[in-house]
Amino acid sequence: MEAAEDVAGDQDAGTHDLEESIIAIDVRDKKMMGCSIFSTADGVLKIANDIPMVNENVAEQFLNFAQATTILMSRRVPETILAFVEKHVERNAEARLVLHLMSSSDFSHMFACEELSSLYPHGVSSFPIASPSNIERQSGENNIQAPQTPNRQEPHCMKLIRCGSLIDLDSVASLSCAGAIFTELHRRRSLASSLSSSVTENRFNVVSITMFNLLDHVFISEESLLSLQIINHESHPNSQAWSVDSKSSAGKENLSIYGLLHPLASTPQGRTHLRHMFLNPTSNLDIIADRQRTISMLLEPNNEEKTRRAVSIGTLRRFASQSLKLREVAIALSSPNQGSIIRKIFDGIPPLAFNQVGSMIDRVVNFDETKFQQRYSVKPGIDVELDALKRQYDGMNSLLTEVANSVTQDLPTWARRHIKSCIFLPQLGFLTVVEQESQQTNGGFDLECTNDGRWKKSFVDNEKAYYKNRHMTDLDNQYGDIYSQISDREVEVMQKLAVDIIAQENTLLAAATICGEFDALLALAIGATKYGWNAPQMTTENIIDITGGRHPLQELLAPSFIPNDCFIGDDNTAPGRRVQALVLTGPNQSGKSVYIKQVAAIVYLAHIGSYVPADKAVIGTVDKILTRISSRESVSSTGSTFALDLKQVSHAMKYATSRSLIILDEFGNGTTADDGVGMFTAMLDYFLSSAAQSPKVLAATHFYEIFANSYLNHHNQLALAHMEVKLDSNAVDAEDKVIYLFKLVEGYSSTSLGSQCARISGIPEIITDRAEVIGELLSRNEDLTYNWSKGIDEEADFNHVYQEIEEFLNQEPSI
Repeated sequence: MEAAEDVAGDQDAGTHDLEESIIAIDVRDKKMMGCSIFSTADGVLKIANDIPMVNENVAEQFLNFAQATTILMSRRVPETILAFVEKHVERNAEARLVLHLMSSSDFSHMFACEELSSLYPHGVSSFPIASPSNIERQSGENNIQAPQTPNRQEPHCMKLIRCGSLIDLDSVASLSCAGAIFTELHRRRSLASSLSSSVTENRFNVVSITMFNLLDHVFISEESLLSLQIINHESHPNSQAWSVDSKSSAGKENLSIYGLLHPLASTPQGRTHLRHMFLNPTSNLDIIADRQRTISMLLEPNNEEKTRRAVSIGTLRRFASQSLKLREVAIALSSPNQGSIIRKIFDGIPPLAFNQVGSMIDRVVNFDETKFQQRYSVKPGIDVELDALKRQYDGMNSLLTEVANSVTQDLPTWARRHIKSCIFLPQLGFLTVVEQESQQTNGGFDLECTNDGRWKKSFVDNEKAYYKNRHMTDLDNQYGDIYSQISDREVEVMQKLAVDIIAQENTLLAAATICGEFDALLALAIGATKYGWNAPQMTTENIIDITGGRHPLQELLAPSFIPNDCFIGDDNTAPGRRVQALVLTGPNQSGKSVYIKQVAAIVYLAHIGSYVPADKAVIGTVDKILTRISSRESVSSTGSTFALDLKQVSHAMKYATSRSLIILDEFGNGTTADDGVGMFTAMLDYFLSSAAQSPKVLAATHFYEIFANSYLNHHNQLALAHMEVKLDSNAVDAEDKVIYLFKLVEGYSSTSLGSQCARISGIPEIITDRAEVIGELLSRNEDLTYNWSKGIDEEADFNHVYQEIEEFLNQEPSI
């Protein structure tokens, strides 16, 4: 549906008539949905974080949020989404919505980046991220202002780096939508200019930019998913092979939390739904509680045996029967707090429809013959014409025997022994098989003393020649390619069966979705039992209280794993004090990174409705999980490793709210020690000084001087802890001198034990000893140059003496 509108408008129209809201929606790779919105009322361009699911519900949330007057859509969006938007336009005909279908080239990610980088921000101290509940309140505050004259003195690469610190450039789908909006705004400005309407032209200028999230969706970037090892999918080495089996996958899951649970889902629908749950964490407590109730019901001892019967859904025939079995299992499951999935199974799997589908398939398809022939085969009695063709084909052996005898009788006696048989080959028809030695050198087969004339050779195989002759041609004319006729007729019968089954398409698809959801929840239940996970308590309070937390991957790889607690929130032991940030120190390899990752993993699992690897957990809902753990480097990336780290921290500082969780691992170690300490200290001070908007922060660092010099002591929201280690000075081996206890204790640690870790890693002792001396000198602020040169002079004197002794010993004694 396409339409045009008069962008100049009526000059006498009121201000309300000039206000427009333009929304662009795009889908990338059939799995990522994005949106951008521009309002002419305030000139704000709102860019969404990409949503890793594509369905009508997401499109509806975008449309309801935008209250658009113009909808721009890419032609690559799925038909279901396009049809839904068209119906939305029809339902809101009185609002005079305009829908434009644009070429996919207009939804350009690169063009959007160029336009955004040209909108250079000046003198703005904050860059709030908005959600549907607060976007209107924040849109008038300190957003990034976009002057109409870009800073042309700054290199484009620097503009792009600056843009990346303000906008999530990984949201490719939403940025593509921004590119479409820029294209539309250029078109409208040109049209307004041609109409000499300066007022109308100016209202299509971007004044400020902001980002927004959908309500109830917990934002986490792809970089964070990889850093936390929640999902780690990559292309399989066999994905480019020819003739890949249909059951093989084009990708594989590396070591990840999703990879632990993925094999526990027994159906393709279940694995798809499980991945959907992992990619779409929610802060909706009703959805989370419903999933937890279902898992709890499936884990009840009296239901364990029943759930085993509902995990094998494959082909459509088996799907119909197994869906009915799943319904029987749902009836048998008993629990006072059963989840909504049981009601969905009752309502979404009608026995009558599935019995009809199963009966139709069983009545028509001969499964034994289908398996043998590797193609669909139809049972007798379904089609009269097909049955007649099959009878002719089945009687072909006796017919060919008679024809072979007839052909032999027409040949001279000396030639009869060379005729082996007559056969029928699909597409080639009837052929006479002759021994290769009876051919003539000129390629023909001359039969003397007969009136048959020349035989035509079709091909040679295995020292036998296959010929067409008068008898074979007569059979071709009489019977034709009977095998192909049977195949074509069976295809027609199967197509008719498919048409009959498609009448139940909506029921089958709905049931497949329900079965997938049940299988995904069953996989979470099996995983909870297998790995010893427990149900977390979800709350709207801004708190993280974990007792006996474990890392879901590390505990499977280590011989033994030490659980640790975590608390961020109101401290009951000290009334009026709230722990907002927990900073970890401690030696290298002591478990700091594992600890902060395990807390993030527990919080994330709780938000998909799963049980968590902890003895007990009280988790307050979060709106974002923002991390600075690792950066994916590439030759195509703009900026250094430290620049990429700064980009992630910049995102966290600009987008975080009081409901956000920020994970920082060794931030600042990519630059000089002084700059790194300064950046890390200033960042913590910023987060802790944000009053009511302070996010929850977990950080690991080696910058001990921050706490030794009491730079942050005035923040009572800051808690310090370290991973405990023991030193054994009497140990002989370097590996035994440091005992890692992997236990979290209060207070900070001022030792890194870097030299000990170096010895354990195989660094020569002469280097580690020298490193300890230099480190000691630095800690006492002594003149490193003097002491270093002194050491060099002593070594030079030793080398000189050693050389003289060696020369003396090598001299030959004179006689």
